[in-house]
Amino acid sequence: MKRLPPALALFLLAPLVGEYLLGNIPLDVWAPVAFPPTALLYGCGAVLIREVVTRAGGGWLMTLLLAITYGIIEEALVTQSLFNQNYLGLGLGAYGDVPALGISVPWSVYVLSIHSVWSIFVPIVMVETLYADRYGRPWLRARGLVANALGYVVGAVILFSAMYLNEANDGFLLSALQLIGTVVVVAVLIILAFLSRPSRPSRGPGRAAQTSRRAWSPVALGAFALAAGTALFLLFEFGPDRKALSEPATWVLLSVLVTVVLVVIVGNTRAADWSHRHVYALAAGAVLTYCWVGFMVQITQYGFRLIPTIIQILLVAGAVSLIVIASRSVDAFGSAVALGITGESGNTDKLESTVTSGDIGEPSPESVDETE
Repeated sequence: MKRLPPALALFLLAPLVGEYLLGNIPLDVWAPVAFPPTALLYGCGAVLIREVVTRAGGGWLMTLLLAITYGIIEEALVTQSLFNQNYLGLGLGAYGDVPALGISVPWSVYVLSIHSVWSIFVPIVMVETLYADRYGRPWLRARGLVANALGYVVGAVILFSAMYLNEANDGFLLSALQLIGTVVVVAVLIILAFLSRPSRPSRGPGRAAQTSRRAWSPVALGAFALAAGTALFLLFEFGPDRKALSEPATWVLLSVLVTVVLVVIVGNTRAADWSHRHVYALAAGAVLTYCWVGFMVQITQYGFRLIPTIIQILLVAGAVSLIVIASRSVDAFGSAVALGITGESGNTDKLESTVTSGDIGEPSPESVDETE
């Protein structure tokens, strides 16, 4: 993959992880047909978020907030699954619904998690790691950004049309109040994303002088991401999907899961030795979650079939290979603290030479990837 321009690598990886490794798209004759519009939506969306964060001088927190924004736009405005209680005839939105909001909390947490974390954040982390020597530098010129924005809009229109015309959705359209509420939430998230940008750090001892707390090892964090991701999918499988768990039980378990994830991740990001190795470990653990979940999703939705199962095995092999290859580039980031979570940065010359400031303008030709 490193032979590809980084923007193209991310464009391809986002849909491959977000939908194909997940097993959400049938791995038959429909797989190549569905890839172009899926890539336009997921791939262009991921590249745009990465480029915006880079030019704004943001970090991983800004990336995550914009990834959540992406998920809300897709599921509230494009597919409208957040508000359609009988989305695709599955009845997922009626399980654990909050009438005042018009949404199902279990379904919303699940679907926004898979899009913000697995479809956008994880592919960006993987590609940034793979191309560590280009971290913090824009990949695209103005024409490339415009082309990506247009591609994203085209992909959104195609998916919206497909969902609207799907007989199972019965021509569902969200209400004006739901539309206004969604726009407000999206606007607030975008503002918070830009406010999360770290101030430009100065040379010095940094956070290490403020706390002696150490982060979990990358292996432990990767295992935690795998366990938490597995718990999320099992809760969805036995909650909204099969309805084997009662709604109150799902609410309680989901609340505990979200709380534990936030406590562990926030606590680790405040550690003195928090670095890109830890961010990468979380992403790798998330990818490994999809490696086994994809089989469950593919088989439960479409039944066991030999050829699709073989293709799923190949996708898993590719994902594991990507994790191994990208791990060799992690040390290129040095031991510097990952940017954007805490507003701190390390002192390594390599990282400081690539980090952009918040007032970056049009990148110079020599600092931009050749991808238009």
